[in-house]
Amino acid sequence: MTTLYLGLDPKNYPGALHYPVIRTELCGQVEPARALWPQFTHLIFTSQTAVRYWPGPWDKKIIAIGDATASALRQKGLKPLIAPVATQEGVIELIKQIDGYFFWPRSKRARPILTDFLNQQKIPFFVLDLYDTVFQRPEPVPNLDTIYEIIFTSPSTVEGFLRIYGKLPKDKKLTPIGPVTEKAIYESARYSY
Repeated sequence: MTTLYLGLDPKNYPGALHYPVIRTELCGQVEPARALWPQFTHLIFTSQTAVRYWPGPWDKKIIAIGDATASALRQKGLKPLIAPVATQEGVIELIKQIDGYFFWPRSKRARPILTDFLNQQKIPFFVLDLYDTVFQRPEPVPNLDTIYEIIFTSPSTVEGFLRIYGKLPKDKKLTPIGPVTEKAIYESARYSY
């Protein structure tokens, strides 16, 4: 029996069967952000993927959603501030203590929690939908009979799994990475049976 890892990067799960039900594609144009660059005081990164796709510059204060994103930023020689909880809500708690003009390169599928907060508080910000998440069905599709645990890394991996398998299995350990993914599993399980 083995673990099935559905996300993009299985490096923290050695020995897991990597079956990526999603991939990412660059979709945003960086020129509008570069035109506003002198006004920005902070960059917000809510995923390692955004760190990978953002070509720079990097000469602003950096905010990371959590430890994994902070690690990706440290690999670039940066010293990010890290949200107290690895969610957009955690980023909001950090931003409440900061005055600035925020730039957020993000997934096209990002939840609107952070932008709603910034708008409501009239905090200056600029959002760039830098990349999109695309669902995929690599062949061969793993037989779940040999799987005891499934690791979901985002709500998109929950959706991707459901597109392939139809429903969440009752007889497997379903492991979410983070509370937002946990909620997606819970909501999907309620309607899968």
